[in-house]
Amino acid sequence: MKGARKVHPMRRPEKEISDPEALDGVLRAASILYLALNADPAPYVVPVCFGVEGGRLYVHGAGAGTKIDLIRANPVVGFSACADVTITPAAIACSSTASGKSVVGTGHAWIVEDEAERIRGLDAIMRHYRTGDSEGPVYQPRSLSRTCVIAIHIDTLRGKSMGEAPELPPGSR
Repeated sequence: MKGARKVHPMRRPEKEISDPEALDGVLRAASILYLALNADPAPYVVPVCFGVEGGRLYVHGAGAGTKIDLIRANPVVGFSACADVTITPAAIACSSTASGKSVVGTGHAWIVEDEAERIRGLDAIMRHYRTGDSEGPVYQPRSLSRTCVIAIHIDTLRGKSMGEAPELPPGSR
């Protein structure tokens, strides 16, 4: 892939999460995704609500603004998310510990124009946050018409286990 960067091995390979189901489980357990966009003179990182479906991330927002402008200018993105993080403070400097799981990845983003995919993306976000009833979420037409849906094809995804956190079952939250 043009412009692909070399992925270095983890310094502590025993902490790496490489199983696709476990990586998916970390994403599904995370509350917030941090989306990194290309901006000058520095990356622009924004926390977003998100959903996961079919090798894609979906985020939503207003149809105009910095996030949309940056994606249109350069669709290559980075992202990270953490799940089940616990910080155990210590009285001695640098002795605190953290446990949990994290993922980092890269992808290509685009503004979803197809109405069926827009709904699919919004449904994925709503499922992630367990919004809606047994028949699925109900959208207000006015809100739906103003909501921009962004799809991100996941190009790379790596995970790390911090501390002694228990394994997340696939699809858990």
